[in-house]
Amino acid sequence: MLCIMNAVIREKIKNGTIRTAEVVSWLLSHGITAVTNEDLSALLGVSKNQMLQRLAPLVKRSEIISPCRGLWIPIPFEYRQWGAPEAMYYIDKMMRFLECDYYIGWMSAAAILGAKHHAVQVFQVATEIPMRNRVVGRSDFRFFQRGNVGSLPSFRHKTQTGAITVSTRAATMLSVTNDLSIVAGLDNAANIIIELSETEEPFIVEVAACSSLFPISALRRLGWILESFTETSELDILAELSQESTVKVSKLTSHKAYSDHVNNRWSLDLNERIVPDV
Repeated sequence: MLCIMNAVIREKIKNGTIRTAEVVSWLLSHGITAVTNEDLSALLGVSKNQMLQRLAPLVKRSEIISPCRGLWIPIPFEYRQWGAPEAMYYIDKMMRFLECDYYIGWMSAAAILGAKHHAVQVFQVATEIPMRNRVVGRSDFRFFQRGNVGSLPSFRHKTQTGAITVSTRAATMLSVTNDLSIVAGLDNAANIIIELSETEEPFIVEVAACSSLFPISALRRLGWILESFTETSELDILAELSQESTVKVSKLTSHKAYSDHVNNRWSLDLNERIVPDV
């Protein structure tokens, strides 16, 4: 479990406790953005049950919030009308507290990477263990258990309070074309891929390198979308990989029946029409 208590809190406890009405402003003024039950009990000089009772009025006034059992986030003034800070403010601390590896993925990762044509209504997180969805303030967390959390390429994205783990551009593209239901369907997947492809950053080699982490259908959909709707070059690399599978033909949309319209280059049955709107 993440050890939140730092030297500032330990020093304060040595010198005395804090009044409940002052604890949020004290934490924020000292740059402390997350605390545990143990931290708060020590700072207030009371038991856990008494601490919870004392915090209830602060929770009601949106001065502090608990996004998961045992962890507390003091809310800066500018976020109090929302009832909590934005998800990126504390997701890393929450996941470290829960001792759970994670990455921000799908539409949420795409938005961080610059694909912002459609406002993302949920905050999508891949986790190594099952986690309950939750709404904290105006952040709607959707958690998806994935076996590739430790191996999927990711990077650390700087935030107001530190950094969060986000899937890379290539990994996000493959995740989007693999999990169509998570990204609101095929048309929206195409929109996201088109926007993510509009970059000076090379990504085809990385797509090829991490494609083995996904079903072959994800690679085939991605390659076909890139070739049909973008000006991406070097797609021969992906086309060759798409043929190296025992699955002869994948479907553009998995929930529909096979059609008679197969793209041989990508071994992809085009059983649905895509209409991007970007």
